[in-house]
Amino acid sequence: MGPNHATVAPQVGSGRYHRADIHTVSASDRPTSGAYDRFAYLVEFFADRDYDEAKIRQDCPFLLQDVLFNSLLYKADRDLAEIARIVGEDPSPHEELAKKTRSAVEEKLWDEDRGTYLDYDLVDGRPIPVYFGPNLAGPLYAGIVEQDRAKRVVDTLENEGFGLTDEVVTLIPSYDLHGFGFSEERYWRGPVWININWFLMHGLEAYGYQDHAQRLRKTIIELCRDQGFHEYFDPLSGDGLGSILFSWSAALLLDVLLGVGE
Repeated sequence: MGPNHATVAPQVGSGRYHRADIHTVSASDRPTSGAYDRFAYLVEFFADRDYDEAKIRQDCPFLLQDVLFNSLLYKADRDLAEIARIVGEDPSPHEELAKKTRSAVEEKLWDEDRGTYLDYDLVDGRPIPVYFGPNLAGPLYAGIVEQDRAKRVVDTLENEGFGLTDEVVTLIPSYDLHGFGFSEERYWRGPVWININWFLMHGLEAYGYQDHAQRLRKTIIELCRDQGFHEYFDPLSGDGLGSILFSWSAALLLDVLLGVGE
């Protein structure tokens, strides 16, 4: 789903690919050709190793421990544990996996100085120091965060380049509006995604930030009403970008509408 900010050396693919997206979507909406060269290089890298994860990890230039994916893994194991209880099976294997994932996220990916969770670049052996919307929304949605850290996350959303304040709530961009590399149109480098705001809305509700959550709910409805079910949206103008009639955006709006008036 998401982007990353780890560095893949400027190796390029074989050139034996053609970008179909440039015929249907504005080039400014999508990653650059240089980025696609890197994607193609990685595809070839994986294929050369028969998609064997053990072989890939030996010398791959692109290895990340990702906040959002690990948050969703934790949530999935918690959900599987609950399903196991309902059907009379042992939930403990899923609970144990969830516990390990949560501990790893809290111990390794939390940055106390920045008040956010950071992806970790395994190749360089360091966290990737950028404010990234999904890394704030995911742990709240999954229920990983302790209450004191939840307050820090909300403070970051209010005081960095995300626009979550008591006075005005706009939909949260995928990337810090003031960050290096921000682009209001380029996929995960800035645009608003309904899915990330849906995660954040539910996470804020769970941690008691009802006013913030309700204002996010309202702005999700207004954006879809005014712009339609786009894949993603310009965080500055609100204009729809990417694919139109995007089913993910439409499906999540249904959930948002079901919560109106609760």
